[in-house]
Amino acid sequence: MRTLILLFAAALMGACSSRSDNNAPGSVPAGTWRVTHFSERGSDETGDFSGYVFTFAANGSATAVKATTSKTGSWSMSSNNTRFNIDFGAKTDANKPLGELTDDWVIISITNNEIKLTDDNTSSAEFLTFGKN
Repeated sequence: MRTLILLFAAALMGACSSRSDNNAPGSVPAGTWRVTHFSERGSDETGDFSGYVFTFAANGSATAVKATTSKTGSWSMSSNNTRFNIDFGAKTDANKPLGELTDDWVIISITNNEIKLTDDNTSSAEFLTFGKN
């Protein structure tokens, strides 16, 4: 009986996570995404991403498309699903706004319709949310 209780408790704990969907670990729900919120140090910069559509492919490639312009980058998730890494190139003025997304983000939550992230560097106070397009 004690073994059964321990197995049940272990299964219950394993079912709890920051992910609230049934996607495979390390995956992003299929489809296209848009930035629905981006802020840095309290300044809302969401408008900088207006018109961009993002795709996160299963092979780790990421694509940002705006009108006829396309930029390819990469993405990955940590093995414990706590970090979401995005790389669209250097954070330089010449690479704005996509370079602003290049970071090792902390996952707040991932659902079928929303990806909520925050910067791992708390002093930058950056928040990023992707919504299903």
